[in-house]
Amino acid sequence: MLLQYLKLLRLHQWIKNVILFAGIIFAKKLTDFESVQRVMAAFFLFSLVASCQYVVNDYLDRKEDALHPEKKHRPLASGKLDPSFALFITAIILPLSLILSYLLHPSFFGLVTFYLVFNVLYSKFLKHMVILDVMSISIGFVIRAIAGAVVIHVTFSSWMLLCTFMLALFWGFSKRRGELIILEGNAKGHRKILDEYSTSFLDMMLGIVATMTLMSYVLYVTSSTTIANLGTDRMIYTIPVVVYAIFRSLYIIYIKNMGHNPTKAILSDGYVLVSGVIWVILVIVIMYSDFGKGIRFDL
Repeated sequence: MLLQYLKLLRLHQWIKNVILFAGIIFAKKLTDFESVQRVMAAFFLFSLVASCQYVVNDYLDRKEDALHPEKKHRPLASGKLDPSFALFITAIILPLSLILSYLLHPSFFGLVTFYLVFNVLYSKFLKHMVILDVMSISIGFVIRAIAGAVVIHVTFSSWMLLCTFMLALFWGFSKRRGELIILEGNAKGHRKILDEYSTSFLDMMLGIVATMTLMSYVLYVTSSTTIANLGTDRMIYTIPVVVYAIFRSLYIIYIKNMGHNPTKAILSDGYVLVSGVIWVILVIVIMYSDFGKGIRFDL
């Protein structure tokens, strides 16, 4: 039963919360041991709260999930885990996580609580509103990014928040497209909002958002404000990696048909993972070594 509950927590989804580390990287505090500890604690607590939200969502959606070709295997949808047991354990973990979040930083607690309430609103209302359902998911990632910054007392770049929002929007629309394809004629029976979408509409949205994501990142790394804040003009060298990652993601969505499960798609595709690792290494080298101390571009 405990193993089924751990599956219900979707620990693999914790990868979404690595965005909390963006603040400490771009604030050049990776060598500050206290800041690293605080961000790691924030990552763990935010992940626990998010997992508790997954439990609540799975409890509310268990009947609809039972009709899904993949989600029907989830612990609650399949009947392998007693719903009352799942809610009981969650009722212990969630309050404890919120208390520890407050002790870590009151503002972090406020963001975590807002994320939790926002997700309840999403489950009840927003996920039934076309376009707003995907935008709501993207807002969740922006909240994560801000939460990772406040625990170490730094201000997060508005440009990076925009990039985060656009990238999350990209994968959100890919998820809707993938669901339409994999569910075929039973899409509406699983998720009513899918009846409001079509593959042609989502293809258009993906094209627009992919372009906006790339443009946002290019504008971010070439901005005079970014160059001044980061102390380097060489972040431009990371652009080819980001371009490849977006193009590879489009390949995953359209050729491999894995857009319905973005997390699984990213974790199972070695090319995306390697490009992500290369991007992180480049950013750290540029910002934390003499390589980043180059001449300024004339913008």
